[in-house]
Amino acid sequence: MSKLDRDTVINALVQTIPYVGSPIATLYFGHKDVRRFERLETFYSEIGLEIESFKEKLASIDNFDAAEFRAILEEMNTQIESEQALSKRELYKTYFKSTLVSPVKDNFDRRKLYLDILKTLTPLMIKIFNLLVKHKKPIKTSHVVLSGIEPALVFGSIKQLVIHGLFNSQLDSISFGSNGGQMDEIISVSEFGMQFHEFCIHGIHH
Repeated sequence: MSKLDRDTVINALVQTIPYVGSPIATLYFGHKDVRRFERLETFYSEIGLEIESFKEKLASIDNFDAAEFRAILEEMNTQIESEQALSKRELYKTYFKSTLVSPVKDNFDRRKLYLDILKTLTPLMIKIFNLLVKHKKPIKTSHVVLSGIEPALVFGSIKQLVIHGLFNSQLDSISFGSNGGQMDEIISVSEFGMQFHEFCIHGIHH
């Protein structure tokens, strides 16, 4: 079943929901394709304006593996179309500009992994990641405190960053209280995490 067919089926199913189905379908499906097109249009329009600032660093298209580059573009475009957060779309711009300077050739797995990680990052995970990059030293998870954010959300976000390989982690202590056990770990940005940050968040130097 094609993507268009799936959307048609889902649209029809939403329409059948009593009382609210029709307005929900109109609200979502009536504007979905337009929104997605506008995100890509904005993305590439902004790239076109910003490329002037680093045009001397652009790699020759001959240095790219054509098939790998097409696959990366297809995946990146799909993610941009679906991404609602402007802050995340800015990271895709950084990723793409870094790609234009450092070609996709014999490094497809790494570049695809970067995209897979970008897709899953939340604004909170990005905030914690940037904090640890700036901190530069190992820190206990219990010491990562963000105003207005539940400790459980912070800890869960840190665990996801560890799973992605962006953080190194080692057990520091385990304590037990009335609410059960609590584990404290010492975390730091991994070498892979620094490479990811340089390519996808910090970006090229103008």
